[in-house]
Amino acid sequence: MALAIRTDNMYSDAVGDQGISPTRMDALAPQLKAVHTRVVDDLAQGLAGTYGCLSLSATMLPELERIHATAAAIRATCRDLVVVGIGGSSLGTKAIWHALHGHPPEGPRLHFVENVDPYDLKLLLAHLVPQDTALLCISKSGGTLETVVQFLVLRDWLAGHLGADRARRQQWIVTDPEQGWLRALAREENIPSLAVPPSVGGRYSVLSAVGLLPLAASGVDIDALLAGGRELARICQDGHFDANPALEMAALYYLLDAEQGKRISVMMPYVNRLRLFVDWYCQLWAESLGKTRAGTTPAGSLPVRAMGAVDQHSQLQMYLESRNDKMFTFIELTHWEDDAVIPLGAADREQYPHLHHKTVADIIDAEFRATREAITEARHPSLTIEIPAVNAFVLGSLIELYQRVTVYTGLLYGINPLDQPSVEKGKRIAIRYLQTRKRLAELSDIRP
Repeated sequence: MALAIRTDNMYSDAVGDQGISPTRMDALAPQLKAVHTRVVDDLAQGLAGTYGCLSLSATMLPELERIHATAAAIRATCRDLVVVGIGGSSLGTKAIWHALHGHPPEGPRLHFVENVDPYDLKLLLAHLVPQDTALLCISKSGGTLETVVQFLVLRDWLAGHLGADRARRQQWIVTDPEQGWLRALAREENIPSLAVPPSVGGRYSVLSAVGLLPLAASGVDIDALLAGGRELARICQDGHFDANPALEMAALYYLLDAEQGKRISVMMPYVNRLRLFVDWYCQLWAESLGKTRAGTTPAGSLPVRAMGAVDQHSQLQMYLESRNDKMFTFIELTHWEDDAVIPLGAADREQYPHLHHKTVADIIDAEFRATREAITEARHPSLTIEIPAVNAFVLGSLIELYQRVTVYTGLLYGINPLDQPSVEKGKRIAIRYLQTRKRLAELSDIRP
């Protein structure tokens, strides 16, 4: 297994009455088995099932040849690939690319256009060469407002420099296979496109063409990414929490919130390259679980970003002495492929004798262990995910792990972990504002 998951500090043996007792877990075991069975039965339908997102590491295998061919066409076209998408159409891809971008052997530079910010968009275009730039627009619905607007601007910029025919040859689309504005555009203009499986929502889609195409174009080993997902799925086949780490994690997260009042769930990796993985996790967790049960009871803990060791110097003070309403997930890298011995002269050794014969990795390891110990002494529950390396296989396992944990947890709450009704409400209100509000300035003088 690529991951080792240490849950001891979530239990009462480590943190007293702030943790979960083994007896309580045993009492929940029948419900956990029922949740697991529900998911397994559904996955037998593959992508046709409700939880088809949890089958992607296997069901995408027949699509790999086409994805690789499309990625090769993109690489042959450009030095810069602008990925236009937001939320689930971007965060997972960006997290994996950020974690691996120092290691891929080939591929264009990726630029992620997400939030609507005219300044950033203008700055990006000022640094791109149209002849060497390709556009990849990603939207499951094909009509996400922020994505549509920025794709229109970028298409216009590309066509203005290259002409409409050449510009079309430097565009690709990933969207719903049958419907939506992007699908219609792909058909009308013969723009190469790949499909998002209809049963897979955006925030669960990184192991589909949504993430696989741009990552493959940039040189990431997507075969290893899917292999990591399949390995994690393999070890989660058992219906008992003792033998299924995703099921155990879901049970602990659920019980700590619902019964112990741990309303805040802090994820704190001690690996800089996983900083954006936490962004992906926060969307997945918040949008999937932040709902109400039976229309009245709130569900879902609040996901919070933290970064070790940086946030030891900021957030840790509150974690240790403020309200005892938090649980923690640490991610530790057990082997650093890049390390350096700390150089110490005679005077340095006198000042810092504890650094003698130590490496930079020794420091981050000591910082992590000290923080976890302090958190545990303050009786905050925590679990630790140990990873042996930062590579595509490990990242595929992490993605698969948290998608499974999220689905299991949603079912334990008794909510649908796949929808986002309040997000859709906000989208409708935004469109209403656009329909009724008049612009106060002319756009002609601020177009890129």
